[in-house]
Amino acid sequence: MTDKTDSAARHRILTDFSTTLFVEAAAGTGKTTVLIGRIVALVREGVSTLDRIVAVTFTEKAAGEMKLRLRTEIERARQDAAAEERRSPTRPRACGASSDDERKANNRARCCAARSAV
Repeated sequence: MTDKTDSAARHRILTDFSTTLFVEAAAGTGKTTVLIGRIVALVREGVSTLDRIVAVTFTEKAAGEMKLRLRTEIERARQDAAAEERRSPTRPRACGASSDDERKANNRARCCAARSAV
């Protein structure tokens, strides 16, 4: 991503899951991209599941585009998680894996399962 004047706001959208946000911007500024990023991050981090997320658009065309882009990004996240798992498989707790490691592994599995829900 290039250096944008709204990079702090974009970062917040992608990481601040405890806040409900309203994003208003002109056409072509990346609203859909950042919204898709937030949805994927919410699922990946275990904050929510796809069946608990609502994304509102103003046109059927925008809704169709968002659905296709979400499918693409969920698939990408699933592939990334699978590649990461192959590089460093989750170890049993007795070998030093923390409960946070287990939570992240479960979230990756949810992200994989979410692919079929979209």
